[in-house]
Amino acid sequence: MADNYLHRSNNDIDYYKIKMFRDNMDSIPSYPLPSGYSIKFYEENSNDEQKWAEIATAAGEFHTVQEGYDRFINEFLKNENRHLYPERLHFLVSPEGKYIGTAWAWFGELDGEQQGSLYWVSIIPEFQGKKLAKPLVTTVLKKISEYSNKCFLDSQTTSWRAINMYADLGFKPYMNMSNSEQAWNALSRICHRSFQP
Repeated sequence: MADNYLHRSNNDIDYYKIKMFRDNMDSIPSYPLPSGYSIKFYEENSNDEQKWAEIATAAGEFHTVQEGYDRFINEFLKNENRHLYPERLHFLVSPEGKYIGTAWAWFGELDGEQQGSLYWVSIIPEFQGKKLAKPLVTTVLKKISEYSNKCFLDSQTTSWRAINMYADLGFKPYMNMSNSEQAWNALSRICHRSFQP
């Protein structure tokens, strides 16, 4: 994971995988994008696979852009639900037209129940900390609310800044994982807040 704003490793917190959930999709807050920024959907035949790989790699999700691109081509483009991408894969675009962030309004199973999933949230480092994450994430959550009244996400304790933001947006700790208690105690200490399931 790259040393960046949302995924910064910290010597004070151990790495644990975590999940968070919203048990309803009511009252999703609105955060306007700063002037000049926009959100666009995935478009076929427009090199969006490469743009996604560049963003995810810059945000520390892959070691190389080629690795990210291969993941998109070999996994995502072979997904039986790829026809949904033009309405589910969001891109954050700078005033200069540069693609700088991405997030998916997706779905998956949690506790045997199909529900919405906030998936692959990434913003390139030089645009992190500029009040762009909440507008991107809340836009995606509103899309999820069109097809599901519940939502979950996967993350890790080293992404504690992102976890803090997700908690601000109504996500709660999911405790049915190994090491959940240790993970959330560590997150409570570093985020200076009590996380309640």
